[in-house]
Amino acid sequence: MIIGKMSNNQRLLQSEFKNLVPHAGMMLLIDEVQSWTENNIITRSHSHQNPDNPLRLNGKLSSLHLIEYGAQTMAIHCGLLTGNARAGFLAAVRAAHFYIDVLDDVESELIINATAELQMSKGAVYQFSVSDNDNNLLIEARTTVVHL
Repeated sequence: MIIGKMSNNQRLLQSEFKNLVPHAGMMLLIDEVQSWTENNIITRSHSHQNPDNPLRLNGKLSSLHLIEYGAQTMAIHCGLLTGNARAGFLAAVRAAHFYIDVLDDVESELIINATAELQMSKGAVYQFSVSDNDNNLLIEARTTVVHL
């Protein structure tokens, strides 16, 4: 099992972290952890390009779904820090700035960057952003996560 500090350059594939998050099957949207430290994680995903993405409604993915990509990145970070999948929920999303309307036009992978501003046993506060390969910002927001 992968737990604790790693080199910032070490990548993890979904198969290496899937047991550390409460998401499964098609609902596990993150493909890879690019790097992580105690306070930060960067992940990548192509799942928004999948026509069978479980978040699609009438064949479309709203920019609101970027919050789920951020939330899953935070869940992976928590799993990597604690060594187990921990159920939780987003208690608040604040200062969310959306720079696109739909994900369907994003042809490159998504790059999700989340930084823990405050970590406690029962939750955390994260700042996160999602961008594309050309470093175009798609969303930035601040969230409060509560662990069950």
